[in-house]
Amino acid sequence: MSFLAIALLFLAQSMPLTNLSVTGAESATFSASDANACYVDDRNALSAQLTDPSSPMIISFTVLGTVGDHPALNQLTALTLDGPADDPFVNWSASGGTVSLDDVAASVPVEGGDPGVQASTAGVLGHIDADLTSKQATFHLSGSFACHRPD
Repeated sequence: MSFLAIALLFLAQSMPLTNLSVTGAESATFSASDANACYVDDRNALSAQLTDPSSPMIISFTVLGTVGDHPALNQLTALTLDGPADDPFVNWSASGGTVSLDDVAASVPVEGGDPGVQASTAGVLGHIDADLTSKQATFHLSGSFACHRPD
């Protein structure tokens, strides 16, 4: 029994907490959480900025800071830097889907730095399943995320 618990603990630590896939007009994978930041304001709204060092995309959302599913429409956006040379910023808005918060009082490990030093911050765990559109096209965003927040 203890071997199973140790194996599950090891697997949980080796799996990235952020694993977002972007498919369609844009293509990217977000697999790191260190650049993800979030904040809960005094009205209990959770604002988050998610990105990955390998991607020119920033994903932003503001939803009610409670566990559960929240509509992505009018609350989830993205910004990419791959537009035409005279206007490289492309704004994307959710046309449907959900932003789900699974744990708003999580401990989110710091993934970068010295692997021998274990560190974590307060944070939020959740997942997204939504379509985003711009004037040019549409893409689908799905998967899990983790973000770091101040206490």
